[in-house]
Amino acid sequence: MDNSSPQSRLIDSTPVATKDLSQAKKDLDKFGFCLVPDVLTGSDLQEARQRLTDQAEAEEEQGLSFRDGGLDQNIYLPGNKVNKEAFTLENGGINQRLWMLANKGQCFRDMVIHPYVDELVGHILGNDFILSTHSANIAKPGGVRMGLHTDQWWMPQPVKPGEDYIRPSQISRKASESFLNPNTDLGISPPVVANCMWMLSDFTDTNGATEIVPGSHLTGAHPNQEDQSSYPIKQALGKEGTLMVFEGRLWHGTGANSGNTDRLGVLTTFCAPQFRQQENQTIGLDRSLWDSCSDKLKARLGFKVWNAYGRIESSFEEMIEPEPDRIGELKPSKE
Repeated sequence: MDNSSPQSRLIDSTPVATKDLSQAKKDLDKFGFCLVPDVLTGSDLQEARQRLTDQAEAEEEQGLSFRDGGLDQNIYLPGNKVNKEAFTLENGGINQRLWMLANKGQCFRDMVIHPYVDELVGHILGNDFILSTHSANIAKPGGVRMGLHTDQWWMPQPVKPGEDYIRPSQISRKASESFLNPNTDLGISPPVVANCMWMLSDFTDTNGATEIVPGSHLTGAHPNQEDQSSYPIKQALGKEGTLMVFEGRLWHGTGANSGNTDRLGVLTTFCAPQFRQQENQTIGLDRSLWDSCSDKLKARLGFKVWNAYGRIESSFEEMIEPEPDRIGELKPSKE
């Protein structure tokens, strides 16, 4: 491979799982991800696994199940519109996804404010960050590989002064030439997204363990959606209870499940506070949970005002309320 190309930064190895946080941070810098074993153990692990499987079964029973990862799913309609009817068992979906986990169990809310999140996501994003999406992916037997992508596919590439550019709202998930082969002399975008994958079962090479390309976070490039055969793809393998933290520029995707057991994973995605959340946590939060939420959790959900961003009316309030006072259209009183 040409050593001058962005792909020359790809690494054909993976980090060793470690509970040494200083080493984990070095792994994040070098590989784009780290593995921390035994973050969830004993009753904590059992509770999270049971809560997830119970929720998944109930959503299936009530017709709320979201399924993807099927080989023959017809996901797109003419005009590249998403076929919302495709994500069912009947229409070929296999893997089950669950969304808005902040509403679905204390064990999931605890993940958002876990001390390892503070340390490792904080290493990537700094002291302030917010929850973008909190979801689960149950990779089931027969599910196909998702394909590599980045979670910063929407991040504009650096350009020269006066050079034309793709307008931010017109950036596509299908990477254009400037994303596939960027001019790294201009620099690369920093990470503004970080992910935590909580392994609630063993992640193996046959049950759909997350595919990653170590070092890809430093290339400035996005993976080619048409042909990924030349990339040194690895899998993030780990025992149940392992926490995998990876940054948003890392090329990654759900692996194929060629085994006969479910792979249970909870994916907690955070973003810098000036970016929009994938799931609108401030509207979506179950209001009955508000009083039980700590200030730290409220801040992570996006209720904390950051440098006047996220405010309602005054920019000097530290935290907004789920049902704020609103000043509507007014007229002065008649004298």
